Amino acid sequence: MGRRMDITIAIDDIHPEKGWGMPGDQCMEYLDELNKEFGAKFTLFIPSNYHYNFPLSEHKDWINWLKSKEYFELAAHGHFHACQRNDIGECEFFELDTLAKAQSRIQLMLEEWEKVDFKPVGWRNPGWLAHPIVIKELGKHFKYAAVHYEHNHNIQWDCKMVFGADGIHETDIKLHNGNVMFQSHIAGEWNDNVWNEVNYNQLRLSLDYLKKSGGVFKTISEII
Repeated sequence: MGRRMDITIAIDDIHPEKGWGMPGDQCMEYLDELNKEFGAKFTLFIPSNYHYNFPLSEHKDWINWLKSKEYFELAAHGHFHACQRNDIGECEFFELDTLAKAQSRIQLMLEEWEKVDFKPVGWRNPGWLAHPIVIKELGKHFKYAAVHYEHNHNIQWDCKMVFGADGIHETDIKLHNGNVMFQSHIAGEWNDNVWNEVNYNQLRLSLDYLKKSGGVFKTISEII
């Protein structure tokens, strides 16, 4: 008998703003429907103070709502998800180029999570990139890092590395270490893998095929 194929679905940038992961948002209802239809599970990569305006410590009820859904895994995705520099997008942890800067930002992030009584085991870099100094420090705090083949630049983390980033809108489904690894953004008109109706319907077709092929849905922490 062949190895079982696990299916993970990761979602970046979820935060407590209308349209970006709040109760009643259409994007969140899509997740509920996929769980009901297929048993799908989701790893939610959450910045701890998105764009300086959404500190988790002020939205504990929202975190508790997410935690109440057994098919969600909550994972860390930076602190501000923003940069002072204007030439690197929102690669927040690529901008931090000293150990002191890295430790300070990581501490701010972990304090926000601590205030909502949760310690995430997973991590993804905002914008995929991080400075090598920061990567060494991040590896001390997480069990795994979800990284990109190209953007990781062959850097070795001190925690489990999980590769794979096929968009939920894509039809050319690939295997990553024998698993299917879907990646998406909860919203944002600048992203093509967001949770809109077109992408939701395409993913339904993909998941139907994969489940009939013997795929089993997992969060990322369940496959490491």
